[in-house]
Amino acid sequence: MEKNEIHWDEIIEEATKILSQYIQIDTTNPPGNEIEGALFLKEILKKEGFDSVILESEKGRGNIVARYKGDGSLAPLLLLHHIDVVPAEEDKWLHPPLSGKVQDGEIWGRGAFDCKYFGVIELMVLCLLKRSGFKSRRDIILLATGDEEAGGRCGVEWMVKNHFDLIRADFVINEGGVAGFCLENKNLYLCQTAEKGVCWVRLVFRGVPGHASMPDGNNCISDMAGAIQKIGNYRSRLQKSPVTTRFIEGLARKMDFIEEREAAGLFDETSSFKILDMIPEKGLKTLLNTMLRNTFVPAVAHGGKKTNVIPSECYCEIDCRMLPGEDPESIIKELKGILGGHTDFEIEILGSSSPTESRLPNVLYSTIEMCTKKQDPVATVIPFISSGATDSRFFREKGVAAYGFAPLKIEEPLSSHLEKMHGHNERISIKNLAYGIELLYDIVREFCR
Repeated sequence: MEKNEIHWDEIIEEATKILSQYIQIDTTNPPGNEIEGALFLKEILKKEGFDSVILESEKGRGNIVARYKGDGSLAPLLLLHHIDVVPAEEDKWLHPPLSGKVQDGEIWGRGAFDCKYFGVIELMVLCLLKRSGFKSRRDIILLATGDEEAGGRCGVEWMVKNHFDLIRADFVINEGGVAGFCLENKNLYLCQTAEKGVCWVRLVFRGVPGHASMPDGNNCISDMAGAIQKIGNYRSRLQKSPVTTRFIEGLARKMDFIEEREAAGLFDETSSFKILDMIPEKGLKTLLNTMLRNTFVPAVAHGGKKTNVIPSECYCEIDCRMLPGEDPESIIKELKGILGGHTDFEIEILGSSSPTESRLPNVLYSTIEMCTKKQDPVATVIPFISSGATDSRFFREKGVAAYGFAPLKIEEPLSSHLEKMHGHNERISIKNLAYGIELLYDIVREFCR
């Protein structure tokens, strides 16, 4: 079945109904309860003639795998999304976050964007290939997992450790990309080919306890406050990487606000922020800044139990994000350098994940680029490093080429769009759901034929 033979109006109506129902299944993490989402997908897949298997890492933590068989002449492709969603403050939503309400051309609810919509897009692509009798040269694996929003321990990490033979593939398409957004009458699509690692750190400060009415200058709260201020004002050194270089060169070639000779200045400490200020889109400026350097953000501060008592101990927690090539040891070294004269503190690593990267050029990336430009003639696809972690890292650590690509075309400022990811009133337009299905259908057909 060729694309022009598909009754797209019927497909979009079907997909809208499925996404609305999927959102209504409460898979808030914690506790997750992804098994209910997995069972929902299994029933749809069964009706379409797919065998699927559900695997629970713990009771209620469901992961589901289905496969569209190819002739095996090319290596498998895996389509990945996560079933779990983050909690929502219901009283701050216009429509209840688990309503799946369809209104004014939009589908509302937690997971509408992150990332049940992507799961429905992948599901519909698999169903369309099956219905058309598509002869694939690759196995196409659909994997929907739990626990991504809490680190993936019960989801992809567990699947890779315990059932990798079921999901073994050479290529992965996952969330993590940034949708097509308009800038200077061109649509920019950012394909995630790398992601920063996470290093969450607790700094513990100690001092001499005493009565707050008799201060003697020895106060761990004051020491911590000074450290937080230093960290908050700190800017890590600029780092040049192949992905960042390609990102900047791609902007310079296609956009008028920056010339190629100026773009090189983004890697220069004296001119970098001046050139960043030339970028007219706030969201794009923020993304690029995180790609250029490690970041250290104070996120938690705790100390003292009573106003008139100087405590003996307090702590703060820092969210550190590290670029490819860095590790927790180098982050701790940098953090100690920031704090300089502070000596009476201890550092504890609360958790970490390694930065990962998929090499370029790559046949999958080239296919994504080609099909996107075919669908959207004013499109520019460029690689980027995401500041947030995704489940792609578990596959990259196994040597698998994994790319985050969001086949959407947003009609608002990028900064506003990004705020919806874990924010209030999360929703996606039916128009974008349709666009995503068509584009991913093209990419998968082209890559697998």
